[in-house]
Amino acid sequence: MASSNTPKSPKAKKGEISTTQCKTKKKNRDIAKEENQKKKNKRPKLSNGNSKQPQEKGAEGSGEDVKTNVFPMNRIRTLIKGEGPDMRVSQEAVLTINKAVEKFLEQFTQDSYACCVQDRKKCLSYKHVANVVSKKMRYDFLSDFVPEKVKAEDALRERNAAGNGVFQKI
Repeated sequence: MASSNTPKSPKAKKGEISTTQCKTKKKNRDIAKEENQKKKNKRPKLSNGNSKQPQEKGAEGSGEDVKTNVFPMNRIRTLIKGEGPDMRVSQEAVLTINKAVEKFLEQFTQDSYACCVQDRKKCLSYKHVANVVSKKMRYDFLSDFVPEKVKAEDALRERNAAGNGVFQKI
């Protein structure tokens, strides 16, 4: 019998990986890397449903800032309708109210944080917010909603000192 010169298919030894298996594993790794990259690039949605931050460029790259609202427009419209159901409010008015509320809250939190820094604290607490409301005339309208915390003993002492005691013995 004549021996043939055709090479026999090499059998993989134990522990060795064939070239097709190696290519498949490499392809799987590349796919996994792409998926991880997509997850990293995915941005969380804001409360108004947009995934773009206000500082980002427009989708076309036109260089204009994307306008996003901090509060949902429907919620603001609902709050306005709650005051008077027959009240008609334009979209521009709701947008202006949204922007005004955003600016007000930014300033309010900055003032409260400044009070926090004066106390040498790292986090903002009710005490700091109430202090700002009571000290600054600008926030005087909030005094009914954000009163300073007072101990019961101190409140009773002040009330008795003012002569508004409930029952006084004669």
